[in-house]
Amino acid sequence: MVLGIYGAHGLAQEVNIIAKKINGVDRRWTEMVYIDDVNDISDVRGTRVYKFEGLLQTYARDELEIVIAVGEPAIRAKMYQKVKEKGIKLVSLIHPGIYLDESTSIGEGVVICEGTTITSNVTIGDNTYIQAHAVIGHDIRIGKHSVIGSNCQIGGADIIGDRVFMGFLAGTTDHIQIGNDVIISAGAIVFKDLPDEAVAVGNPARIMKKNDQKRVFK
Repeated sequence: MVLGIYGAHGLAQEVNIIAKKINGVDRRWTEMVYIDDVNDISDVRGTRVYKFEGLLQTYARDELEIVIAVGEPAIRAKMYQKVKEKGIKLVSLIHPGIYLDESTSIGEGVVICEGTTITSNVTIGDNTYIQAHAVIGHDIRIGKHSVIGSNCQIGGADIIGDRVFMGFLAGTTDHIQIGNDVIISAGAIVFKDLPDEAVAVGNPARIMKKNDQKRVFK
């Protein structure tokens, strides 16, 4: 099998490291490549870079697996749909150095980085990216295409919507509901429910504005 890492910059190179760790255990992929539809590059540190359509012309679809490696939730969602429409498998990458309870349900295309702790009865939606050393409490549901930053702590029985972005060191208390397309800034601590498209900052977190463009990085 060939692993296509959709993205070719900083986050994608971090994903490459996770993939190599996994491959050292189960030898799943014979080759790893990057995919970049924006920049005109052919190589990153010795790893081949393809355009998405060029990748499909080079490899048979049944020998490809793809993981999305960008940090913008809205773009993650678009890439996910593009891959699905082509009938290519989205693979989840779970770093071997994490704690993962057997009751956890993980969707397709999920990335879980080193040092993460995931406790009991957790559901992680498709194409969500969880960065290093996050702590996910019991009975939590995380929606699709979300990004949970490094060292985030999510309290028990929370519901996190789709395309949510939590900056590093952010957190939530128990029994919180976070809507879709929400941005929680780095270091913010959420004590109350947040509606769709809220941008929340501070401790305690307060809504500063609406995420009208549904984008984190503008």
